[in-house]
Order: sequence, then structure tokens, then C-alpha cells
Amino acid sequence: MEHRELPADQISISIDVNEIEELQKTIELPDVIGQPRALRALQIGTEIRARGYNIFVTGQSGTGRTTSIKKVLSHYQSKDVPLADIVFVYNFTEPDYPQVLYLPQGEGKTFKHAVHQLVEDMKGLIRKKLDSDAYKQERDRLIGMIDQEENRALTDFEEKLHAEGFKLVHIHEEDSDSTDIVPLYDGEAVDFEELQQLVQAGKIDNAYWNRTRERYYQLMDEMRRLFQELKEGRSALEKELESLQIETVTPGVKEEVERLQEHYTAPSVSTYLDALKNDIVHHLFLFLREQPSDEGGSPALVRYGVNVLVDNSTAQQVPIIFEHHPTTTNLFGTIESRLDLNGQSRSTFMMIKAGSLIRASGGFLILNAQDILRDEDLWDQLKRVLQTEQVEIQPSEHVVSFQYTMMKPQPIKIDTKVIVVGSENLYDNLYNQDTDFHKHFKISAEFDSVMPLSQDNLARYIGFIKMIQDDERLLPFESRGIARIVEHGILLAEQRDKISTQFSLIADLLRESSYWAAKMGHSQVRHEAVEKALYERKYLAGLPEEKLVEMISTGEIQMKFSGTQTGIINGLAIHDRGYYSFGLPTVVSARVAPGNEGIINIEREVGLSGEIHDKWVLILEGYLRNKYAHSFPLSMYASLCFEQSYSEIDGDSASAAEIYALLSAVGETPFDQGIAVTGSVNQMGEIMPVGGISEKLEGFFSMCKLFGLTGSQGVLIPEKNRHNVMVNADVREAIEQGKFHIYPINTIDEGLEILTGMVSGRRSARGVFPKDSINAHIEHRLKEMANQVKNYSG
Repeated sequence: MEHRELPADQISISIDVNEIEELQKTIELPDVIGQPRALRALQIGTEIRARGYNIFVTGQSGTGRTTSIKKVLSHYQSKDVPLADIVFVYNFTEPDYPQVLYLPQGEGKTFKHAVHQLVEDMKGLIRKKLDSDAYKQERDRLIGMIDQEENRALTDFEEKLHAEGFKLVHIHEEDSDSTDIVPLYDGEAVDFEELQQLVQAGKIDNAYWNRTRERYYQLMDEMRRLFQELKEGRSALEKELESLQIETVTPGVKEEVERLQEHYTAPSVSTYLDALKNDIVHHLFLFLREQPSDEGGSPALVRYGVNVLVDNSTAQQVPIIFEHHPTTTNLFGTIESRLDLNGQSRSTFMMIKAGSLIRASGGFLILNAQDILRDEDLWDQLKRVLQTEQVEIQPSEHVVSFQYTMMKPQPIKIDTKVIVVGSENLYDNLYNQDTDFHKHFKISAEFDSVMPLSQDNLARYIGFIKMIQDDERLLPFESRGIARIVEHGILLAEQRDKISTQFSLIADLLRESSYWAAKMGHSQVRHEAVEKALYERKYLAGLPEEKLVEMISTGEIQMKFSGTQTGIINGLAIHDRGYYSFGLPTVVSARVAPGNEGIINIEREVGLSGEIHDKWVLILEGYLRNKYAHSFPLSMYASLCFEQSYSEIDGDSASAAEIYALLSAVGETPFDQGIAVTGSVNQMGEIMPVGGISEKLEGFFSMCKLFGLTGSQGVLIPEKNRHNVMVNADVREAIEQGKFHIYPINTIDEGLEILTGMVSGRRSARGVFPKDSINAHIEHRLKEMANQVKNYSG
């Protein structure tokens, strides 16, 4: 039997150096390479300013997601959203609720300075007005009138006391002064103890004593009423003086404030200035204190300060903020606090600080999905802001616990476009799991990890190499060196007609190749330096691979690469460390006996099988029923196992190997151990493509070479993976010499013939397989087991 093999010219890649040299003559430095779909999504998302049109960027790391965002935003020109400065001011009616004002771009600082200057001017104006002759004359007149009334009332009261034999006295004590009334005896003031002694001496009678004491209490009540009236008069005087002060300074204050209102015409700002004017004239005492000043005036005048949260005075374009540490404080803002002299935490509206969502208003805020999704509360708060387009600034948790009064600033209206950068498939996962997600992120910008290997893209690739070379002052790359870099990009894409867009990996290879070229003493980066860099990468990350190869070579992991065995096949597995992956063979074994238990997946029984692998085992039973059990029930008790495997098995790339191991066990037919198998299988027995083909091929070849090439060894791969095969020079040389073989197959039957040397056989019109075919033999054994189970049960 003859079987199709992949020829040597279809298993490797080679870039024409002459083409590289021609393209270098007209090279242009690229902006963004190979992401037309993602760039269009970014453009649409940035230009539609409607609610919900935030952008979720997905793709593999290193595909240029951040670079593309920067490039698109650098060309963005705002047409509909003028930038604004945002300030907080004191709320004179509700001090715990600071008021937010929005000013045209660049006017935040000037408004702050203007209000500060107004307050400073008020100090002089108020003192000047209250030092005027007109004010003093009216003040003195009012004070003189109340003084005259007080003196007259006190004089009349004292005369009344004297007429009734009493006198008003002032008592000075250590802590306080007081006023009392004492009786007169023979024109002299005496106290009631002395009167009592006179009664006892018989100089005055008891009736006189009683009348005097009773009148004393009556006069004391009159004195208290008099003093209360005098106090009320003084209070009325204070109000009159306050009204006089307000009346005196109001015209000047009004004139200064109206001058500000002529420049700052926004209704909210004008309303604030009216409230400011009213507060100044009713708090004149604040301007008459002699206190050291700080920003915004004396500490007592901090209420007239302006807290500029967002200052766009120097902005030449819309704000673009990359928030790399999105905590609640950094994202939404906070209210700071300070300890007062009593050790209590105090805050003012001047301590309100803006977060990046506020500072990016009118522009763009870029976040990493991993940073915000790890904190569920943070993610919920972000969605709430996107829904309301308002940010409520709250104190940090450590401030809240010590804050004496809770300040709640007015919510800030924002127009911030949020761009979230995440991994592949994250948009779909969130869309399906988070019911609010689609409302807030209506644009998905997906970055592909590969692009077509066209001449235009190749030219851009060379341009990228040139850009990194110049920006980082690397050694210049010669044409063969560039060709080898491009070949590696194609290898990363795992398709001969594609090339990788993971430019961070390519940039790393450029740096390392330049390093090794310098170590070799070369003035240019040649092909050999790139090969050296790739070799060193493999060496540095290859310790686990070396250990596994050593265990196979010493027999610690049992594996055969020649001869035949029944129920055993060499499968191929990828060991992925994230930054380095390699392929090695793994032994798949099957054991079969009559029974009704079906196929037992040993990995699943011990918790080492993933969901995809579990699904494949069920597909395997479907294939056996469809292929063989047409006239009898499938009656067997089979077990499948990955021998000497102690980590989780998932995926379906080993399903072809498992089915071949099972068919070998069922048919009691030995299979060639020099042929390894990879590929997925459906219920119809068709071989489906899998990933990591090149690594698997090279891994199995290296083991065959280690144990000795026999000339008959090779690998069965899916036909649909033909264009994914790109192997190293050693494998290519062995294939050219006929020492190693790659068989692309479409069906299980094709592989059976290669593994057994027997004809697989197709059913005839009567529904039977040819007598000497492997399929006839397998069907015969399955029927025997069905009869055994039937007879045993009977």
C-alpha cells in the first residue's frame, strides 16, 4: 500500500533574501501593523460620544493593543465636547455639601485667583468703610443714645433706692463681679446681719426688720428686670450696629462682586458669587480679625477658597490617562483629612481630590481589565459611573472612621470615554455573564494574533524591525538576519501563509539577537546571531524538557519507538510553560474485555481529565457504534489511560491516539510503535486539525533520533494541518533522506493502514467489510464480546 507523505518542500519556511533587500529600499516606519478590524472599532468607538459607547479591547499580549490605542488617540480631535475646568466651592447654605462649578477651559485657576483677590480686597475695603467718618458718627450716635438711656435708667433706680432707704453696691470677688442692694441705717449702708444685731440690741423693732427685708426682695426683682432691659437694649444696639456695618460695606462689596460676574457669566457661577457676596456682608467679623494668612486668606476665610479639581489651562488636546493602579481613590477621587490640635480628623472642601475618571472628562481613560475585575466592588462602582455619568467623591475608609462630620460633595458630571484592555475572549465572557456589561461597552476592538503574509505586511514587518533597531540603538540587521526574524514570526503564527502580530515577542528577539551579535564580535545582526538567540532561549527555558527526555532515555518513563505493541500507541502532547512550549510523545494505552460498562476514562476517574477530554471519550463511543455495531450491541468494558502522566489532561488533540489504542486492543492487533499520532476525531471518524503540530513533530523526531532512526518512523497528522507544518532543519534533512515520514490523513481508516500494514476495508453493498481487512477483524472481535456477554447473562 502506498500512503501520502508530506514532501520536504512543504514542511519548512524560507524567506527570499532578495525580496527583503528590495523591500528595504522603500521601507516606511509603520504606525499599526495588521489590525484593520481593531483599528476601525477604535475609530468608531472614539468618535461616537454617546452613552455606552465605551471600548473593550481584547487580544493576546504583545499584539500592539496599547500602542494602537495611543496611536488612534494621538490623532483624535474633539469636535463636540469642549474641555472644562472643574472646581469645588463652599456651600453657604449647606456646608456639608460642597458645590461643584464647571468653567470654560483654562478659567479654573483664573477664577480661583480672582476670588482670592476679591477676598484680599475685601479686607481693605471693609476696614476702610468701617473707618470712615460717616460710619463712626452714626455708630457713636447709636452708642451714645443707648448710653444715655442706660445712665438715665440707672440714675432713676438709684434715686428710688435712696428714697426708700437702700443703696446700690458693686461687689468684687476673686472670680466675678456682681451688683447688690443694701439697706441704709442712719445714712450708712449696712448688711442684713448688722440689722439683725440691731434688732437683738433693741435699737430697731421686728416690724421694721420685716418691712426692710420684704422691700429688699421687691427691689432686687426690679433691679433684675432693669438689667434685663439694659441687656436687651445692648442686644438691639448690636443688631443696629451690625445692620449699620452691612449697610455701610454692601455697596462696595456688591460693586466688586458684580465686576466678577461680568466676566464669569455661567448661571451656576453667578449664583455662587451672589451667595458669596451675601455671606461676606453677614460675616464681616471674619475680615476684621488679625490672623496670619495662608492660601485663600486666613484660616477663618478658607470658606471663600476655590478648590480646582481639574485644570485644563495647558491642555493642547483632550486628556488621555492610562490608570495603572485603579484603586477607589485613584479612580474616583477622595477627601483627605488632617488632624486638628485636639487630635481629631477634620476635612474641608479644599481637601477634595479628583480621581482619573474626573481628570479624564472630555477625553479618554485607559484601564487594564485584570486590574479592575479583581475587585468586584471597584467594577460595580465603575459601571455605576458609566450609567449615571456622575462621580460621587467619598472619603477613604481610614478617613471615614475618624471623621467627625461626614462631608458629601455634590456629584460631578463627567464625559469620559473608558477604554478597557483585556485578554482574548474576555469580552464574550463578560457579555454573557454580566447583565449590565453590554450597556456600557458597546464597542469591541479585537486584536488578531496573526495577519496574512502579504508583501505589504512583510514590508511593514521590516519597518517594525527598523523602528526598534533605531529607537533602541541596536546593531543593524542584515537581510538574512531580517529573513530569519520573519521566519520566526511565521512560526509563531503556526501557518505558512500567516505571520504573527505579537510584536512584543518579535521585539524581544531583536534585542537578544543584537546582544549575541555583539558578543560574537559582529557589526551587524546576521542569521547566525538570530539562531543563537533562539537557541539560548530554548536552553534557558528547556530544563523541564531535558529532564523528561532524560527520564525517557533511561527507561524511567517507559516508551518504545520501534517494533509493535497491542493496545499501546505513542500520542503527542504539548507541554506549555507559557513563555516556552515543547512537544514530546506520551504513551496511550487501552485494555478491553467483554462487559456493559463501556469506556472508562481513567484520567477522569482520578480527577485528571478536563471537560473537553471527557467529551471526547463520549464521542469515541459514538464512533464505535456508528462504525461497527450495526447488527449487535456494543458490549465491552474498556479502559483508556495516559501512562505515567500525573497532571491534568485536557483538549482533544490526543483523541486519535486514544481511538487507535482502543482499536488495537479490541482487534488484538499490534500497532507500529515507530509511528506517533496526533489529531482530533469526530463521530464519523474524520481527523480534525489540532494545534502545536510543529512542536509535536520535532519532539517525536528528537526521541526517535535519540533511540536511533530506523527509516520507518514518522507521525500521523490531520490533513487539514498540512499548512501548519514548519519544522527545523534536522527534521527536514531526515525527511529528505527518507529516514522520517509525515503522513497527512483525513480518516481513521487511513491511519489504521499505516499503523498495521493492513487494508482498512470499506463495507460492501451487503454491509460487510472485506474478509482480511482490519475493520472486519475489529468488528468480528466486538461481535464476539457481544455474544460472550449475551451467553454469560443467559
